[in-house]
Amino acid sequence: MANETNDLPPPVNHVFVDYENVHEVDHTILGSKTVHLTLLLGAKKTKFDATVVEKLLHNAATVEMIRLTSSGKNSLDFALAYYLGRAVLADPCGYFHIISGDGGFDPLVEHLRRKHVRVRRHDDFSTLTLSAVAKPPGLAPVATPVAEAPAKPKTPTTGLEAMEDRVLKYFRKPTTNRPRTKKKLVSDLITHLGKKITEAEALRLIEQLGQAGHLVIDDKGKVTYYLDRA
Repeated sequence: MANETNDLPPPVNHVFVDYENVHEVDHTILGSKTVHLTLLLGAKKTKFDATVVEKLLHNAATVEMIRLTSSGKNSLDFALAYYLGRAVLADPCGYFHIISGDGGFDPLVEHLRRKHVRVRRHDDFSTLTLSAVAKPPGLAPVATPVAEAPAKPKTPTTGLEAMEDRVLKYFRKPTTNRPRTKKKLVSDLITHLGKKITEAEALRLIEQLGQAGHLVIDDKGKVTYYLDRA
């Protein structure tokens, strides 16, 4: 019998670019079947770089360009929220990214995370991390049969999944004083895990917790936790 998890398509990363705020597009993400790029332009945007146009046209199947016909305060922000909502309804298992330096999107991001939507805002493309592997909910990894049981259980390839479970149990304790800044959180994770991880691995673990919707870090590095979800 075929392993059903191998037949699952990878999740789609829906990337929404506030082109009034961010004026560059990372061409390296174009062309992937796991990325759908939506570029939102204001009514006053009448010129476009020819090189960017060529790249977008070459990947037209995964790119959507939306140009507003009238201008107004926050008009593009409202339009982006509308198209983001449509995408969430159409693909509730997808990953959603807002590329904008406008912190006004953060309350929307926080609200959607409370609804278990995997969404993040990025100031620019430099912090964009795309998910490429589907993780079906509720399915445990299949163990490989062995002749003899090992003396100790094997650690996951990266170890981050086991560490995530350990960290969540730690932070869910009512007596735990949770770090309120990203810098303090990195330090606390390294200490709690017995200095078995580097600072880079701690940052990856924080990213993983954020993708799972367990925490949100704002532009000032303040951490908000959502630990009541599975």
